[in-house]
Amino acid sequence: MTRSRALSTKQAARTNTPASPVPSWADVEELLDCLAETREPIPIPLAPTTRISTYQRGGRIRLESDSGSNWLAVDDIRECWETFERLGKIRRQDVLDPGRCSAFMIALFRRVPGVTERTGKDLYLVMPS
Repeated sequence: MTRSRALSTKQAARTNTPASPVPSWADVEELLDCLAETREPIPIPLAPTTRISTYQRGGRIRLESDSGSNWLAVDDIRECWETFERLGKIRRQDVLDPGRCSAFMIALFRRVPGVTERTGKDLYLVMPS
């Protein structure tokens, strides 16, 4: 079974359980592994073809799109994830620090099993309770 198929199966199993487990950093790392391996697009508003071309686990990722490429530290992704865990929800404004690629963070975290999307005044993501 391919890694992306295994992840899809794992995601399906989680959604069929009565109470989804709270997502963890390990889930984010697994998703990064899968997205880097498959090079599946991670659409963000200004760069819908964004994908991970390189993933150095624990180090950095290289994001590529039609508009260019840039490196992003995995520690920055982890800090944003920790903010999400601490707040229980996250909006782009919560991760706007320079160089953090806030639109990518939201697009990435949206794909983590168990995370749900809500809209109100702003779009935000929510951890299961």
